[in-house]
Amino acid sequence: MRSSTLPIFSALFFINSAIAQPLQINKKNWHQAARYQITVELDTTAKQLAGEMAIFYRNNSPDTLERIYLQAPANAFHDEENTAAREMQRVNQGGVRFEQRKGYPLTISSVQFLSIGEETEFAIQAFDFHDTILNLGLPKALLPGDTLALALQFQQDYARLFERAKTRPPRIDAVLWFPLLCVYDDEGWHAEPFHFMMESEDVFSAFAEMDVTVRAPANYVIVGSGEIVAGDAGWNEATLALSSDSSAFRAQQDSLTRARQQTVATQPMRVARFHAKPQHNFIWSASPRFILVEKQGVPALHLFAEGDNAYSWIKNTSAHLDTVFAFITSHTGPYPFSHLSLVQSERASAAQPGLMFCEESGYFELAYVSAGLYFPAIVASNGVKSAWMARGLAMYLAKAMNEQQYGKHGYDQKEAQEDMNFFERQYPLPSLDNFFRNFARLYMDSGQNEPIANEIHEYSDPISMAANVYLKSEIFYEMLRYVVGDSLFKNILREYVQQFAFQHVNEKDFQAVCEQVTEQDLNWFFEQWLRDTPVVDYKKGAVRKYQRDDSTWVTEVEVQRQGNGIMPVEVVLDLNDDQKLVQRWDGKAESDTLVFETKTKPKDVRLDPEDRIMDRNLLNNGRRRLEFKPDLPFMRLIHMPSDAYLVLWRPLLDYNKIDGVRLGLRTSSSYRAFYNNLTLELLLGVRSREVDGKIAHNHPLRRSNLLTRYHLLARKNQGRFEADAHLEFNGSNGIITSNSRSLEIGLNYSDLLDHAYTYREVRNDTGTVRVEEWDDVAQLFTYVNAKLRFGSNRFDAEARVRGEHAWREAQFTKISGRLEADYKRFGLLLQTRANAATSFGQNRLPLQDLFYGEGAAPRERFVNGVMETGGGALAFSRRYVEGGGYLRGYAGQPLPAEQFLTANFELGSSGSLRLFGFYDAGELWPVREGGSQTRSDAGVGLSFLGNKSRLFGGNLSMFSNLSARIYFPLWLSHPPAGEKQKQFRWYFSVGKSL
Repeated sequence: MRSSTLPIFSALFFINSAIAQPLQINKKNWHQAARYQITVELDTTAKQLAGEMAIFYRNNSPDTLERIYLQAPANAFHDEENTAAREMQRVNQGGVRFEQRKGYPLTISSVQFLSIGEETEFAIQAFDFHDTILNLGLPKALLPGDTLALALQFQQDYARLFERAKTRPPRIDAVLWFPLLCVYDDEGWHAEPFHFMMESEDVFSAFAEMDVTVRAPANYVIVGSGEIVAGDAGWNEATLALSSDSSAFRAQQDSLTRARQQTVATQPMRVARFHAKPQHNFIWSASPRFILVEKQGVPALHLFAEGDNAYSWIKNTSAHLDTVFAFITSHTGPYPFSHLSLVQSERASAAQPGLMFCEESGYFELAYVSAGLYFPAIVASNGVKSAWMARGLAMYLAKAMNEQQYGKHGYDQKEAQEDMNFFERQYPLPSLDNFFRNFARLYMDSGQNEPIANEIHEYSDPISMAANVYLKSEIFYEMLRYVVGDSLFKNILREYVQQFAFQHVNEKDFQAVCEQVTEQDLNWFFEQWLRDTPVVDYKKGAVRKYQRDDSTWVTEVEVQRQGNGIMPVEVVLDLNDDQKLVQRWDGKAESDTLVFETKTKPKDVRLDPEDRIMDRNLLNNGRRRLEFKPDLPFMRLIHMPSDAYLVLWRPLLDYNKIDGVRLGLRTSSSYRAFYNNLTLELLLGVRSREVDGKIAHNHPLRRSNLLTRYHLLARKNQGRFEADAHLEFNGSNGIITSNSRSLEIGLNYSDLLDHAYTYREVRNDTGTVRVEEWDDVAQLFTYVNAKLRFGSNRFDAEARVRGEHAWREAQFTKISGRLEADYKRFGLLLQTRANAATSFGQNRLPLQDLFYGEGAAPRERFVNGVMETGGGALAFSRRYVEGGGYLRGYAGQPLPAEQFLTANFELGSSGSLRLFGFYDAGELWPVREGGSQTRSDAGVGLSFLGNKSRLFGGNLSMFSNLSARIYFPLWLSHPPAGEKQKQFRWYFSVGKSL
């Protein structure tokens, strides 16, 4: 490649011929005129792109510019001090590891101004290239109407790509590969560095005319987002006809690839020149294995693919694309170019007019990427300030495309089930719309809800970003369509494209088009859904039906607004002849009464039956119904009907020595998984004829935070009765985080009904011992549990404190706590715990409330249902229940105490399957004022799973500490009678640690 800068003559030529145009000043955007001339060479020996470019720029603004800015997003994750890398590290402090795929680093080797205004003599320019921004102070101010020319040389390093490709030449997908001009408008320069949660299409750059020459080895085929105006891109050597015989197609594909490989020696380089106007990025791809299938039409289509699945991708894409394009253009207007190339991509999708990278060939993916041709490629929104605008609209069009093809479900259900096993097919398949809305609602009620229109780096974590930028924004467009009507919404999108094609826009521009087309003031809608987090909740009030003397039926329906969100709500009256009457209420007042007059007797009244307005509670919109399903794992999170209580049922089978076999039934009902959770259980002992049962209910204290709840419980189980009521308050620093706090305040009552159940059999080398674990006392106590958790990617710490005060037959106070710290490094995990507990008061602790040095106390096991007593099926002698002082070596030798102080150490591999060694030591005081016992143990263990949940800092505990562990305590300081200090022992633990 030439090392010299472009000649002054060339610069002046382009200034005069390409961008010299009348000065037009717009209030907001002056459409600064720009042109790139780029020559780039793929050097497979140096494993890099080497490029030189000239930028020609005209200042159409009324401002005098002292500097210009360029962006190089490819460098975002190559320096830990860069904005994107620092933001990623901050998110990773939450403990979940996010790794953004690094681009290929871009180096700018020289910068020289060729001309500014009339002046053409400038020294080579010193420049500030920091983060992803090239900040260039101008050696001479650029006046309104003046032009400048700038020459740069740059290299992009592809060494990592070549290493991954190993022995064969790699394919190049160039999306962010050269410095891009920032946008200048009435807000000034938009010189925003690349942020962690951005994608390539979010880069806000100036529209420009592109003149790009690509040089590559002769066996490469080149495709770019522009028209080929010179050279040979190798298309003729790669073209195949799409036959119906896949084997013959693949044979031709292999033959063409081998033939191209032989051209390298005879023709060392291939050169192709592209022209594109206007674009705010130029993307291209080159591969020695590309094959091309052409499809005639408007626009003409060129499908490029490689590899074993090239045939199926091209065939499916070709079959789907006409339908997709017809659908997209019905919303946007005609595609403004004569051709379009599609490249099968293994990486993320990207689109510029003339070229799309697509990974999948289904309707949804093709529609999503095709939408990107318009938003933001043609109508360019700021991906930092308004990422939701383009991505949400693309999601809306992709989902609407699938619903047009497959009906309300939004996808082919039979095809989806083909890839499922028998167990997976037992679950109902949610519609695409239900999936989006259910996830969005859970997020909106999570206590972490944020406005849609945040800047990309202001979202608290990637989950919040995805919920807003993709899901809530998609629903925003759907609700806008509902508010204005289907036909007007299509008109809005077409007018939006027509008015702002190849311009930069913001949400005010879109709102202005919406109001212009509909002749409505929509500020109330935009402000509440973009800038706020509204709660929409409409309730059907009293319904009065009566018949007049003329036989006309009158139905008066009261509608109440219970949330702060305002949406027009449809009130639907069902008639006995299956006809429906619909009235729409504007929803602004706190209540109103709608009147229907019908000739036939009305049947039912419902509000928002199609779930169009994101009403938080559809149970109060009409007649409530129940839906019954088997209680399969996670069923309540997969199937969440919006208008029904979900009642899950499952049979119960258990065994203990007193009751024998126990048979029963459990039902668990809820609304949208987290509301009005009601559990009912009934069990009958076949031998004892004893009936046990349970009723429990929990519900959020506030609908804006699912994890702050009240809990009520009453149950009779294995000779004991328990009633409990407590409040649970949870807070966290985000959805994915290690930082959280929680507080439980509760009241508990328990009583012993039958002493026969309250023993545990402990077995060691000398035989079996029956240990009583429950005193016959009615107990009423209050309790407080507090937890604080914090940490980073390598370090986690958790502090827990529990206090109990009993004042019934036994009066005492208990305080216990645990401080745990984990540290990960070099594939190892070090865990340490410090455990302490004390008690005081006028009575000793009952057996069930004693602390246990080796594990969980009897009441703790009973309350949490971790292990049954009385010889239950799960109470086998080698079962260990974690808790207490964690002296794991003494699991078969109960160590009751009224005070203890212990420490635990564990070191082993990190990951889901862990091998570790452990050591435990501590002091126990069986009697408060008596002497202490010293105990210690050591051994090895193996665990599966056991990772701590990062969801809301562990406050959402459904996946937290699920583990199976087997301990081998090889050494005990005080072995039981008949055992040695050093010998083989084992205990098994399964479930959640306490």
